[in-house]
Order: sequence, then C-alpha cells, then structure tokens
Amino acid sequence: MGTPRIIYGGYERTAFGIVYVGKSSEQTKMDRINRVKCFLLSLVEEEFELSFRSQNCLNSSGIKLVGQLVQTSASKLLRLKNFGRSSLHDIEQNLVKKGFTLDMRLHHFPWNGSEGSDEFIRILSLQKPGGGFSIDQKTAVDLGIDQTKIDDPFSRNQPSVSGTKCLLEMLESKFVKTAPYLTDLIRQHRQWMERVQKI
Repeated sequence: MGTPRIIYGGYERTAFGIVYVGKSSEQTKMDRINRVKCFLLSLVEEEFELSFRSQNCLNSSGIKLVGQLVQTSASKLLRLKNFGRSSLHDIEQNLVKKGFTLDMRLHHFPWNGSEGSDEFIRILSLQKPGGGFSIDQKTAVDLGIDQTKIDDPFSRNQPSVSGTKCLLEMLESKFVKTAPYLTDLIRQHRQWMERVQKI
C-alpha cells in the first residue's frame, strides 16, 4: 500500500521537496464556477462602473448584489423611479464587459429560492463598498442578533466592526456548507476588519 498523496493548492510534498502537480480539468472547472458564484454575491457598486444616478436607482430599489441585478429585466429597471434609457444602457454595457446580461435565470443557492435564501441575500445586501457590513437596530432584531454583541453605534452608512463580526459568524455557521464559494467573500471582510482594527 502506497503512501497517501497530500496535495495542497496544487503542490505536493515529495521526498525531493515540494512539487507543483497542477489542477485537474475538473478542479479548474469547479474553481471557475465558484468564482462566478462568489462574484454574483458581490455588490454592484463595487463591481461595475455605473453613474451615480444609475447606482442610486438600484440602491433605492433594493438591487444591491450582482445576482439580483442580472436576474432583473430591462422593463423592470425602466419602471424604477428616475431610471431612464441612458441608465439602462450604462448597466447593459457593464454587464456585457463581465460576461453577463439582464434577465438571466440563476438556479443555485441563494437564487433558487431554497430555505434560507432570503435571509442570506438580506445579510449580503448589508455589505459596504470597501468592506464590512452596516447594520441598524431593526435589522439586528430581525436577524436575531444579540444587540449587546454590537458595541459600535448602529449606522446604515458606516460599516461596523462588531456588526461585521456577528454577520460573518452567522454566514459561516448557517451558510458555508450550503454555499462553500462564500469563503472568499468572508475572507475579504475579515481582511477589512483586520485593516480597520490596526488603525
């Protein structure tokens, strides 16, 4: 019986040192799919160069995540207050650059409507550009977060370190098994917390 192979990040430890063994085509395909799934959980505001007007219209209508945007039809966007054809053109061009279109159908969690999808999307919609999550008192109550764990003041506009910590713990405990591609997004917010706490 041979010695089990230990491969980490495409590298294998051998008697001759550490050797790059590469990834199988299946691993490469899964990595690409997970990157796309993680991208759909990102903020539109961070991923696309939209005009202030277009971004404001999306935010006020509750379309904050890329996955929410790509599933929205052009006609629904045009019905938004203060949203015109130039805003639509702006969004369509930005989507094409990233390989997406409007009115797509997504069939994986959280876009498939399975249990916990709404809560998951609601939490991710609290992300702030640059990192962290902002959480107000009502949202904390609705999500069942112990408010004594959030020691910085509640704010809709500024990300909260303790609020971010609570929400990341909630995402990890409830959703990482369902959405393993979430780990990259969590890592980004943990790095934001580290940077902020060093200041």
